[in-house]
Amino acid sequence: MNILEGVKVVDLTIWAFCPAAGSILASWGAEVIHIENPSSPDPMRVFDGGTAEPGEANWMFKHYNRGKKGIALDLSSDEGREVFLRLIEDADVFLTSYLPATRKKLGIDLDVIRERNPKIIIAKGTGQGPLGPQAERGGFDGASWWSRGSLAAAAMAVAGVEEPPGMIGHGDGMSGLVLAGGICAAMVKRERTGEPSVVDGSLMGTAMWFNAPAIISSTFGGPGTFNSKPPRSARGWTTSTFRTSDDRFIYLSLLGDPQRDFVDLCQRLGCPQLIDDPRFTDAAARTANNADLIAELDTVFAGFTYEGVFEALADLRAVWAPVQTPREMHDDPQTVANNWVQNVSYSTGDIPLVVPPIMFDEDAGIITRAPDFAEHTTEVLTAINYDAEAIADMRARGVIA
Repeated sequence: MNILEGVKVVDLTIWAFCPAAGSILASWGAEVIHIENPSSPDPMRVFDGGTAEPGEANWMFKHYNRGKKGIALDLSSDEGREVFLRLIEDADVFLTSYLPATRKKLGIDLDVIRERNPKIIIAKGTGQGPLGPQAERGGFDGASWWSRGSLAAAAMAVAGVEEPPGMIGHGDGMSGLVLAGGICAAMVKRERTGEPSVVDGSLMGTAMWFNAPAIISSTFGGPGTFNSKPPRSARGWTTSTFRTSDDRFIYLSLLGDPQRDFVDLCQRLGCPQLIDDPRFTDAAARTANNADLIAELDTVFAGFTYEGVFEALADLRAVWAPVQTPREMHDDPQTVANNWVQNVSYSTGDIPLVVPPIMFDEDAGIITRAPDFAEHTTEVLTAINYDAEAIADMRARGVIA
């Protein structure tokens, strides 16, 4: 996938959110150079038993840094800072998760970067956004995205429970995708106007975008909103989940043409008596008698196995879906047809990785592996005109690894 071929990104990021943005740009063809400290690798690389040995990085590092080049560079030294600024000179994008105080301490604040490369796009990822009293406070997705971003509370409202459930999904990947999109928009602007931008993405801001319906409707009050009492129910007759006889679940959505879809559903499930039931004759009646209809459909679905529903609803006009496990996603025919999971080889064995959710010309592209620690230091420095003697000298003194 070469949509961004020729684009160079200097990636000074750690953990997952901002590295995810870099991995997406790399998947789309950009040269992304991921910088780590020679004496302190990216904490995600060594998280939960991972190491800096070849092929031994934590699996999440392999996911969030696939396709990049990896170098180790001591930015606290004058020489290391100069190497960094030489990398910046011909880069299109500087991507960072480092907070302002850290950038200032290292002498690589935004004005220094722009002085060396006035046309570079600067992309920053934060927990709570670039402005406000907590702009310089760190963040992780469990805190800034799931909790502060109101997703945990919305999940409580939908489920009708009194305590937040464990975090559903990972805000890092979603936020990284959004940030990658912002970077691409900034490149379009620069191409058209010659003006670079500073792009800011945040975990909290992404959560608010994803949870906008709940945030908006929380001001309204009344049935069906996220400010209603009792808690908003997820089980309406137009959209609900039903349990099968073998304790699997089917999600059903009758939003297209509610009357047509309801009749079609009842015929296929073998319960035509519900069509003429006075409680369910039209959409208004079904809404007024929602609890009764859900109870009837619960009984109907309980008479089917999971696979039996597939057979019964194979040609249903309405939208429906099985509630699949993460393991089942590998074998879903849509996953296979679109090449959305790809095996990537490491010295320690293959690992299946998920591709970014954007295809170009109906092609998901090919994933390549994340770099081993300091794997490309020599290659990258050679490309910015450091000779072998200078590279060996810096390596001997710990400026690079």
